[in-house]
Amino acid sequence: MITHNIRFFPSQALIRVQEGTTLLEAARSAGLLLETPCNGAGTCAKCRMHVLSGHSDPRASEHRLSRDELATGWRLACKTLVTDSLEVELPSLVPEKATHVILTEGDSIDVERDAYPCGSYGVAFDLGTTTVAGSLYDLHTGIECAVRGTMNRQALLGDDVISRIGAIRTDPTQLERLQHLVVESLNEVIDSLCAGTGHVETTVCRVTCAGNTTMQQILLGIDPSGLGEKPFAPAFLTAQITKAKALHLNVNPEAEVIVFPQIGGFVGGDTVAGLLAMHADVFDKPTLLVDIGTNGEIALFSNGRILTASTAAGPAFEGARIRQGMRAVTGAIDRLWLHQGELCYHVIGGVRPSGLCGSALIDAIALLLRVGLLDEMGVLGLPDSETPHASPQLRDHLCETENGTSFALARQPDGTPLVRLTQQDVRELQLASGALRSGIDTLLKKAGIAASDLDSILLAGGFGNYIRCENAMEIGLLPHVPLKRIRFVGNTSLTGAKRLLLSKAELVRAERIREIAEHVELASEPGFTDAFMDAMVLGPR
Repeated sequence: MITHNIRFFPSQALIRVQEGTTLLEAARSAGLLLETPCNGAGTCAKCRMHVLSGHSDPRASEHRLSRDELATGWRLACKTLVTDSLEVELPSLVPEKATHVILTEGDSIDVERDAYPCGSYGVAFDLGTTTVAGSLYDLHTGIECAVRGTMNRQALLGDDVISRIGAIRTDPTQLERLQHLVVESLNEVIDSLCAGTGHVETTVCRVTCAGNTTMQQILLGIDPSGLGEKPFAPAFLTAQITKAKALHLNVNPEAEVIVFPQIGGFVGGDTVAGLLAMHADVFDKPTLLVDIGTNGEIALFSNGRILTASTAAGPAFEGARIRQGMRAVTGAIDRLWLHQGELCYHVIGGVRPSGLCGSALIDAIALLLRVGLLDEMGVLGLPDSETPHASPQLRDHLCETENGTSFALARQPDGTPLVRLTQQDVRELQLASGALRSGIDTLLKKAGIAASDLDSILLAGGFGNYIRCENAMEIGLLPHVPLKRIRFVGNTSLTGAKRLLLSKAELVRAERIREIAEHVELASEPGFTDAFMDAMVLGPR
């Protein structure tokens, strides 16, 4: 058996692995957490590593890295096999080291609380595909003690639910591993909440959890494989109640754990919790609730009906499949604008930009549309006619590479691009935007109303609360309505989980919402394909 030493920088982690092991597997074995949105399929290029010494075959990385990158030692960790002892440098931003923007805020809680003795505490969770947010409450007084968030450790096996379902379908033993990873994430939040407030974990006697169908089923150890094929049926619809000891949560072993009811398909407990938080059961005017997270959930209230759907909108908005895309972490450009013809940007953490997150992606597309450097079909470049809105400085940001046209969003003082928007990035945005917008249009059509009939559009979730609405409407992501009709509502999933934490009577309301909500399987709706193609066209409508 031939083995080789791999040393990773800057952590100095050293591990010995068998020949033929991928660099990604070696890094994971060394305890290093890397972003792998494509779950090792070699398509996202987020697992790039810099080989400093030792031989590594570049051929498996040719499809995603440039010739210059390959020549200077860059490799895709998921596709590079270890055939020699190596020294490898990891990118500076990995999930556990970066400062993430995790939305934990929502509306205030106004419920008739259950009676609990002094010294009783509870934790409400929003269990997201990408992030986990938790809130610690004093159940005796109803006072929120602390809020914490962390990354969902399941990202080791892919950034989206389809990757995780696929991992389980390929190897059923991965269900136990994924459950262990999500429980670790919840326990990390619990430990942080209690350490920060001086409370003992065993005083936590109630836990509520809201997540999409895949996340909730994996948490409970229920195989989500049925969600990976038609009819995309969840394993349960009504709320599930168990004991903390059954899930190995770091709270009182006898603590009651309530997992939210589910509506259908990928429309799960997080949507029910959001509808609960927004008092959807008493809405009297047409209202659209949009949660633009890793999965895009939509709910439309009209004439006593609640229509719900889920769209595959998240990967691009979360930075996956974007050449230099990243989550909202330190080093990410999160905002772009023009000032006197010059391109300006803001970077999270005030450091040198490393990439861009979803909110900046939308800004960039809207900006380029306005100045004429991007057409409605998504073609990037100088048009045949003059572009009066594009200053010479802006036109100078366009550049041709071996992979086609790109636009430099950030440059070094000598003009060398630091962060580029590529033609393929535009296509990925069109797919994500088209998926969400076609879902919205399909629900509006099914309800028999137009976007102009909407009294309000409520934007929820970690991503939806950071976008510029005017830019989202400019590219066609959201219907073109007066800005005053659009309202940010925070983390509605967590708000709904808090309501249930404080009052078990809210479970009756949650179940009633589940019963009246209609799950719309978009792909089966007449005209959905045409709606999707139309929504791929950029521009306000």
